[in-house]
Amino acid sequence: MLKKFIIKCIAFALILGVIFIPFSVGVDPFNIFHVSAPRNNGVEPNKNYMKMHNVLTHPDKYDSFLFGSSRVGFIDVGKMDDGVYYDMMYSEGTPKEHLDNLKVMIAHGIVPKHVVMGVDDISYFVDPDFHQNQLYRLPYPWDTSLSEQAGFYLRYFDLITLSQSLEVMKEHAEKDYDPDYQMRILETGTENLDIPPAFNYDGAKAWWSDYYYPREKVLTEIKELVDLCNEHDIDLRVFTNPVHALTYAKDIDNGYLVFLEELAEVTPYWNFSGFNGVTLDYTNYYETSHYCPAVGDKMIDSIYKGKTDKKLLAEGFGMYVTRDNVGELMEILKEQAINFDLPVNTYSATINRTDEE
Repeated sequence: MLKKFIIKCIAFALILGVIFIPFSVGVDPFNIFHVSAPRNNGVEPNKNYMKMHNVLTHPDKYDSFLFGSSRVGFIDVGKMDDGVYYDMMYSEGTPKEHLDNLKVMIAHGIVPKHVVMGVDDISYFVDPDFHQNQLYRLPYPWDTSLSEQAGFYLRYFDLITLSQSLEVMKEHAEKDYDPDYQMRILETGTENLDIPPAFNYDGAKAWWSDYYYPREKVLTEIKELVDLCNEHDIDLRVFTNPVHALTYAKDIDNGYLVFLEELAEVTPYWNFSGFNGVTLDYTNYYETSHYCPAVGDKMIDSIYKGKTDKKLLAEGFGMYVTRDNVGELMEILKEQAINFDLPVNTYSATINRTDEE
């Protein structure tokens, strides 16, 4: 009886594999198995994996990279004119993940001329280990051992997730198709820069996830990235994303100014944080997380051309920060924190998210 039972189990497993595996690969909501021809299907893809695969399979295509969370996805890398840039942004990307990816690139002989990294509250508040439980944020499987590689891909044969994804994909199929999606992912890595912001600010709340918590270790990881760039003669530029004022208020209530101050001890950076003429203007944002390409253009002007509106510069936007002048920036940001009257009570009006960036 036991032998017959085992045979039936094996037969069932084989039948399930023959049906389920091709079906999972065909549906592929996270674009893991269609990475060379990515599809916009309504499910957030694993852009970390997709973009690393793209870079490693085209080692001579780019000589410079922009790293950061999805917020840097709205920076036009074509306007960063000292190299051929690719936007490595992915949802909730953290410095530790950028560091690991840069190590993989270098190990494959891809040594960039320039690395530009945007940091923000996500960098400080998100533990990259949390992404190990999120299929759309799993880091690229840089460990080439068979067990690690197999373990990574087997994670995507998840019947429950597949079923949920099919519902999203069905709804998305009824919406307008984005014909340039594949080209952007494979050529520039940016989001759609032609979509104008249409922020309905009625009832707007801070963008916040319930797993956000100050993480001092990120400063050590950024220092390691700085050292890696120095070791390989890579020009590194670091900047802070201009977080929307409502979210920024929540950030500073949770210690974000500590990060901005201590960051200057690790590396110089261009600051775009604060309550300023950009972050207080809702028309510059898609919601309280992502700024629009026009803001990215202002940042490029500051970093690459040394051009910043004088009023904005006085507010700290575009200021080049070092360990010698970080005290000046802190005075500006702390004075703003005391004196700015925001349109809503940002400390209590907060959208709590568990897995969104």
